[in-house]
Amino acid sequence: MSGIKKFGESDLIGVLGSMGSNLKRKVSIYLIGGCAMTFMGAKLATKDIDVVCTSTKDVKDLVEAMKNADFIRVDKLAKEYKTLGAWIVMERPDKMRFDVFDRQVCGKLEIDNNMQTRARFYRSFGNLDVYLMSGEDIFLFKGMTERTDDLDDMRILVERGIEWDDVKSECLSQKKSDEWAGALGSKLLDLQERFGIESPITKIMLDHTDMGLLERTFRNIIGTNKMTFSDISKTVSKKYGYSDSWTRKQLRTLVGKKIVSRTRNGHGYIFSIK
Repeated sequence: MSGIKKFGESDLIGVLGSMGSNLKRKVSIYLIGGCAMTFMGAKLATKDIDVVCTSTKDVKDLVEAMKNADFIRVDKLAKEYKTLGAWIVMERPDKMRFDVFDRQVCGKLEIDNNMQTRARFYRSFGNLDVYLMSGEDIFLFKGMTERTDDLDDMRILVERGIEWDDVKSECLSQKKSDEWAGALGSKLLDLQERFGIESPITKIMLDHTDMGLLERTFRNIIGTNKMTFSDISKTVSKKYGYSDSWTRKQLRTLVGKKIVSRTRNGHGYIFSIK
């Protein structure tokens, strides 16, 4: 790690200024990683700059401006960078790297209106308006990645103070939130194991993930059909090896969550997806 080059505030300001002077129209970008933390005073330097644009046109214009500032596209990426799902990765000869995203990070985490509202305007560089995402949203973003350094950044953000409810609400409001809650929950467990930091939302994230998995499992089993408990239980036993009592308990939970509908049929019940 000691051989990796990092860039401080003056370096970052310089490159943003160069990019802004090359833009032919106004473009807004949101910084959501180590660069934002550097401008917040939470880090002295960063090796990666994560930039989110809110339209594909903004991404394309930004990339053109970066090309004029000596950046070239990086085609060969390590696995931990591929999973981020950047629209493009650009790098300068001095190894300054930008991961540029088009509205989504990690392929699904959307930069929504709430995130944009929480973001703080930093400054303008010519035609480039720069916003810093909130500490809570940076924390959430770093909870989705596989980059090893991001756990250290999460610790720094917690120590500076974050609103856990904002992290929880944003994660749970996302599409396919159970997947992201699982990723975040796992990272929170790592945070506790490595730094002794206990989060009040860890159990909520893991429980939400479990519920999402349970819902998908029974949606796949029942589909658009109307099935008896016996039919469902036989399928569960065959596919997953769980007992009748397990299936009955999970169906009771899903009925209570209004995910599965249960109607009387003689001495038994018929189940369907709502």
